[in-house]
Amino acid sequence: MYRTIAQLDSVTSALAAWFPQLCTRTQLPEPSVQGRPVFALRLRAGGGANRRGVLFVGGTHARELMNPDALVELAVDLVVSYFNGTNVVYGGRTWTAQEVKLVLESLDLWFVPCVNPDGRHHVMTVDGMWRKNLRDNPGTACDGVDLNRNAAILWGVTEGQTSCSPCSEVFVGSGAFSEPETRNVKHLLDTQNIHTFADVHSFSELVLYPWGHAFNQTSNPSQRFTGLPTGTCRPIGIPGYQEHITPQDLLRFTTVAQRVVNAIAAVRGRAYTPQTGRALYATTGTQSDYAYSRHIANPALCKTYGFTFETGPRVASLEDSFHPPDPTLIKRDAKAGLLALAQQSICAFDLIGLRLLKRQTEVDALRRVRDGLLGSTEAGREWITLIERLDLPVASMLLADERLAGQAASLIERAGKLVEDEKSVVGDEDVDLGLTVLKELVERTGERDSQVHADLKALGAALERARRVPSFEVLEQLTSRGPAVQMNHSGVGGGSDLS
Repeated sequence: MYRTIAQLDSVTSALAAWFPQLCTRTQLPEPSVQGRPVFALRLRAGGGANRRGVLFVGGTHARELMNPDALVELAVDLVVSYFNGTNVVYGGRTWTAQEVKLVLESLDLWFVPCVNPDGRHHVMTVDGMWRKNLRDNPGTACDGVDLNRNAAILWGVTEGQTSCSPCSEVFVGSGAFSEPETRNVKHLLDTQNIHTFADVHSFSELVLYPWGHAFNQTSNPSQRFTGLPTGTCRPIGIPGYQEHITPQDLLRFTTVAQRVVNAIAAVRGRAYTPQTGRALYATTGTQSDYAYSRHIANPALCKTYGFTFETGPRVASLEDSFHPPDPTLIKRDAKAGLLALAQQSICAFDLIGLRLLKRQTEVDALRRVRDGLLGSTEAGREWITLIERLDLPVASMLLADERLAGQAASLIERAGKLVEDEKSVVGDEDVDLGLTVLKELVERTGERDSQVHADLKALGAALERARRVPSFEVLEQLTSRGPAVQMNHSGVGGGSDLS
């Protein structure tokens, strides 16, 4: 029913051996506590350096048997789709072969199917409800560290379901990243450009995002975990403490989580809930919070959006909730959610920049405008949401047409130069080029997707208003006036000749 460690490893080994042009298997630096190797599998098609990475890990908690199986099966499904040109179908949700191609040629997908091989072996041979790794805790009769309490995000702060007792199921370990299994995950975050991280657990049918130790707030950036003591073996101890998150990041987490939930619901109607980790219960030292926290603790590190999936419902038996007799349908839900999450990591700007621009200066300039300027106002965040809605459909169209992609690259290159020089003026040729690209995208979209159609026309309206306007004034307009202003009563953007 469930794959052993050897069987999981044989799947990733076979994929790397049979499809070396797409699959690469890497042994991570440290074996488990009991000496078992831990492997990562990367799926990557096409070229381009510094691509966005997506990291999926499973089996952190030993008794959650179905998730490592789901991860290797997802990898197989993607490889088969790519080489055969076939769709990926999970119940009522379909990803076309073109959509899978876009994922694999835009992103580096990393899989660590089983973070905790010792624990999995123990569950399958000794104790079906074992949770932790197999660390021998000196001076006690109790073994094991909870690997999802061992990361360096408020490590050793015993908020909620976190404990400094070696006999607890949620024991934090002897120090942050004391365990080789968690250091392997950290290694991938340290060495790869990981944009999105998902730790797949069971159960409760949830898609979780930060924070886990406290409820979120967006108004007080001084209230951050970096100012709290760690390793105290006590709770935070500040009444009413709430952790800061930027409005832009909170919007992204909530938007992406909802899209993932929608994809899961399309499979067979299961209603997963998107929420913060704290809404489930308080935790510290979790892998997904750590992945996201890194760029806050050290601004030199890239930002990683960290999620936790809790797959499957609770049923009458706790053991059946963790590893049901037949997990087929639950694994299908999980694979749909993970593939949807990977899709949400695609950026059309990055795709064009990596493929067609000789240098990344202009793309970097636009990224700074998006994150630093647009992200600072509600109107600007509405533009970010619009652009992110367009990422998938636009990237798919550009991937299929090199001529159109070349025009889009020229547009991005010019836009990047304009925002770099505040004294520059948006010329007629700039607007006309942008309208030409948008018009063709509108024509290819047609009326089959009213939201994409409306978003493209809203961009066209904004372009028309930018004609012969200094670039700094254009940016001021975008931060003060959101795209919804340009929608007419039919829901289609007005003010530009894109029809």
